[in-house]
Amino acid sequence: MANAAPRFGRKCPKGHHMDPNWVACPYCESEQRARERSSGPEIVASSGDRRTTVGGVPQGGRQRETKVMSPAVEPQASGYVGEGDARRILGALVTYTWHPEGQLFPVREGKTFIGSGDISSEAFHRSCDVQIPEDRKMSGEHALILCRHGAYEIIDQTSSNGTFLNGRMLRANESTEIPNYANIQTGVTVWTFIHLEAPLETGIQPPMMRDEQPLRPAPRDDTIIR
Repeated sequence: MANAAPRFGRKCPKGHHMDPNWVACPYCESEQRARERSSGPEIVASSGDRRTTVGGVPQGGRQRETKVMSPAVEPQASGYVGEGDARRILGALVTYTWHPEGQLFPVREGKTFIGSGDISSEAFHRSCDVQIPEDRKMSGEHALILCRHGAYEIIDQTSSNGTFLNGRMLRANESTEIPNYANIQTGVTVWTFIHLEAPLETGIQPPMMRDEQPLRPAPRDDTIIR
């Protein structure tokens, strides 16, 4: 004999039909559990410098959003990267653009590259001798200063914003003589270029160190061999 259908003789406060044997309304309990699941607490997960926020849609219709925060990166400081270079210093570049006390960079015999990054025109890539990474308008390889045979020349390396000598923009890849105390501009950095004369080689021996002994001639051997 098939089971008889449950008899519903009463209703819960919300109007659901209930069996006489039921103590509580299962329909009301199911609705309550569904409401609790949909209104759960906000979850915040963080890892290191990144933070992700996950939660329900707030009142007012705003969508939830994920924010990723990266650590601040300090700009690289400018400087002369040719430390240990044994070439003679024949000039100097002075700028007050980035520091009120000024910055001085040596210009050595041969090539001295000015830029915000690396040299790309040579087979062996290296950093520019005078590097100003703070200057966003200076090309990675901006200008080249040549010191040879007593002459000082500057060549713009096809830079994006040009190289200026005493207020005049130079032609790209064209050599121009630099007068003493000339004004040079690369990007927004303004330089004063100064000629320096290295002393002539006189053949004078360098002074001896305190603990260094002078060289003495070897003793003569006066022994007569018969």
